[in-house]
Amino acid sequence: MENQIQEHRWQIIAKFGLIYTLLSVGLNLISYITGTQISLKYLISIANFLVVFGAIFYGMRAIKTDIQAGFITYGQAFKVGVFISIAASILLAIYFYIFLTFIDVDFIENMTVEAKRQLIESGASEEEIEKQMEVMSYVKSPWVMVAGGFIGNFFYGFIASLLMAFFVKREDPESAYKSLEE
Repeated sequence: MENQIQEHRWQIIAKFGLIYTLLSVGLNLISYITGTQISLKYLISIANFLVVFGAIFYGMRAIKTDIQAGFITYGQAFKVGVFISIAASILLAIYFYIFLTFIDVDFIENMTVEAKRQLIESGASEEEIEKQMEVMSYVKSPWVMVAGGFIGNFFYGFIASLLMAFFVKREDPESAYKSLEE
């Protein structure tokens, strides 16, 4: 019985990790197809935050209601959120590598050009621009971008897990009474 519960728990985690991934990929592809990756980057970031928070919240809630009879501790909820984040971060890293290597091969170069344009518009000196471009040359590898994307996605998921666990938690009063009796 315990084995089935654990299996169901991992199925829920995988399901919401996949939902997180598919929605994030969908947002990325829509912005790529419409050419709004740069012009709407803040709006897309907000939408991604909502995806992260939503997938983690509903994943925690599913574990609470489907497996744990409506109760979940903060720690248990947090752990579920972290596992959802890890699953999604791995899948998104794979997608991002494919995206950079096969779909938008000019992404890194376009990002560099946009960064230089913004520096020029902000009134940065030629020396400052040169230093920034030198720093950016270190991250021009798809592998570095993928690693950064993995870390960034996991970080957002970790923060979302910390916050959402607070809203989802519901301690079982029976377990509190049982621990007092022992």
